[in-house]
Amino acid sequence: MPPAGWPEAMSVQTKFFVAGMAELEKALQDLGSEIAGSKGGLVKNALLDAGRDVKDRMKANAPKDTGRLRRSIKHFREKNPRRLSEIVYVGPMLGSSRDDPNGAWYAAIVEFQGGAGGKGAGYARRAIHPEEDYGTIRKNLATGVERVAKKVGNENARAVGARIKKL
Repeated sequence: MPPAGWPEAMSVQTKFFVAGMAELEKALQDLGSEIAGSKGGLVKNALLDAGRDVKDRMKANAPKDTGRLRRSIKHFREKNPRRLSEIVYVGPMLGSSRDDPNGAWYAAIVEFQGGAGGKGAGYARRAIHPEEDYGTIRKNLATGVERVAKKVGNENARAVGARIKKL
C-alpha cells in the first residue's frame, strides 16, 4: 500500500525473473548473520539504486510544465514493509491540496491522458526499463555479496557474487 499522498491508480506491480537470482538468494542466506540488521543493506541499497535510475528517467520523460510535476517525483524506501523484505516507491507526490507547491495533484491525469495537448502520456510507465533495472539490482547485490563474503571468508558465496556480477 503506497503511503499517503501517493496515487493508488499509478501503482504498478511487476513480476520478473533475474538470471542468477536463485544463486544470489542462497548466498545471501549463507551470509545471513553477516548482512542482517544495521550491518546489512545489500538488498535495500540495490533497490534504492534501481529506484534512483527510474526516478531520473521519470523526471526526464515528464512533460515540461511549471516544474511542479518534475519536482514532485521522488523515490524512497518503505520503512516497515509488511509482506516483503524491502519496498522502494518511485513516483510523483500528490501534495496535500491543489495549491501545494511541493505536490502535483494532476500527475495521474498526465500519466494516463497526457494532459494538455496529449504530451507526456505514459511518462511513468516509460521510465521502467525492466532489463536495465533488474541488471542494476543484480550487479549491486552480486558486488555486495562478493564484498561481504570476502570479508568473512566464505569462498563459495564470494565466487557466486563474482560470477553473477559478470552476467
